[in-house]
Amino acid sequence: MEITESFELSIGRSRSHHSNHYLAFAHLEQVLSNTDIEPLSVDKSAVVEICLDKSR
Repeated sequence: MEITESFELSIGRSRSHHSNHYLAFAHLEQVLSNTDIEPLSVDKSAVVEICLDKSR
C-alpha cells in the first residue's frame, strides 16, 4: 500500500473511547473523542510550512 492510499483511507470521522482506572482513589475516568480527518490541497501554504519546518 502506498502512503497516499493510507491517507485516503483515513479520511472521515473516527471515534475513540478509553478509560483510566485509579485504584488508589476508586475512580474511573472515561474519555470519548471524535476526530475529523479531511483532505488538504498541496498548494495550501500551511501544508508547505509544515513540510519545510525542520524543528518538528
